Amino acid sequence: MVLKQAGKEHPLKKLVVLLVLVFMSAACFAAPVTIVFTSFHNNQWELGFPYTATINGGPEISVMCDDWARGGLPGQTWQANHTDLGSGNLSLVRFNQLPNALTRYDEAGWLLLQTEVTPSTQWTDINIAVWYNFDNSTPLTVGAQNWLNLAQQEANIGFPGVNFHRVSIYTPVDQYDPNPDGPQELLTIVPEPTSLVLLAGGFLGLLARKRFM
Repeated sequence: MVLKQAGKEHPLKKLVVLLVLVFMSAACFAAPVTIVFTSFHNNQWELGFPYTATINGGPEISVMCDDWARGGLPGQTWQANHTDLGSGNLSLVRFNQLPNALTRYDEAGWLLLQTEVTPSTQWTDINIAVWYNFDNSTPLTVGAQNWLNLAQQEANIGFPGVNFHRVSIYTPVDQYDPNPDGPQELLTIVPEPTSLVLLAGGFLGLLARKRFM
């Protein structure tokens, strides 16, 4: 492929370099990120999802705590490791030593994803179900038990059609910290894949078409 034209840098080369930088930037997020916990749902932690937080100084996002035993207050800042649930790699998460840890996290991820298609009146029960999934000392409501049952049913049939890459887990770097006032492990839904790659592909196509016209 010729990337120079009449002694000038071809725009295709610039695009290739840009894409490389984008993917390198994404890879950098393998390093710990800075979490700032910003709010509880209506200032009551017991209400569960959605809490809010920022990641590396970005905009506030909705997050779900999965740890009944640990606290934390708005304004608290900590370093966290990121796990893509779809990777199946749970080496950095908090509850990876529990039996059937991956199934538990998949159930929690499925429950979190249900908040996209479920009225907000159900979200507290959904979050309680997630808490109980990892800690059976969590007081369980009737609604939360129903959600647990649904998650287990989905697990039994292999979560058909569920994209677990859409669930991100942010775990404090001290992942097994027993301090009840220590930072929480947080789950969040990542947006559907952006159109960046498609847009770049379209742009490459246009450049190629222009070159051979």
